[in-house]
Amino acid sequence: MGDLTTDSAPMGTQPDYSFRENPRPNLNQRQPVRVFNITGSTGVHIGSVIHTSMPQPRPRVPPQDMPLQKDVDALRRCSREIDDRDKFVVSEHLGSAWKSLGRAMGFSPGQLDNLEADHPRSANQAYELLASWHDREAQHATVSRLTELLLAVRAYPVVKRLKP
Repeated sequence: MGDLTTDSAPMGTQPDYSFRENPRPNLNQRQPVRVFNITGSTGVHIGSVIHTSMPQPRPRVPPQDMPLQKDVDALRRCSREIDDRDKFVVSEHLGSAWKSLGRAMGFSPGQLDNLEADHPRSANQAYELLASWHDREAQHATVSRLTELLLAVRAYPVVKRLKP
């Protein structure tokens, strides 16, 4: 950081502004613009205001969208390999959560972006995601595993529509 030639200072200290001739500049008079390019840095704070965002709590799922525990238990015990009907049901009801499911399935951001670019509708994107996952996992792409992944991304209305 020795090559940084600015008036920056570590957080918690004030830089020395004594080089300024007039502490209150005349706004009608043009001042030279100083441009700084800061690269490869983290925690850089410019200005006197620090904006922070508080994490938002997850919205509560309406009770009518929650699957019954006995149905979830039956799906978790189901070792049947997923079929086209399962892919259709999930893809039609998953909506924009298909990307979260794809991340949970272990797909890379690039693979998800390619699916998004190749298929304009989210239902088609979700179907192709499930087809790719099924091709990759083969007989391990079971209803039980799919149920666990859907629960992990909080896609409860979709779990409610799956059949063992």
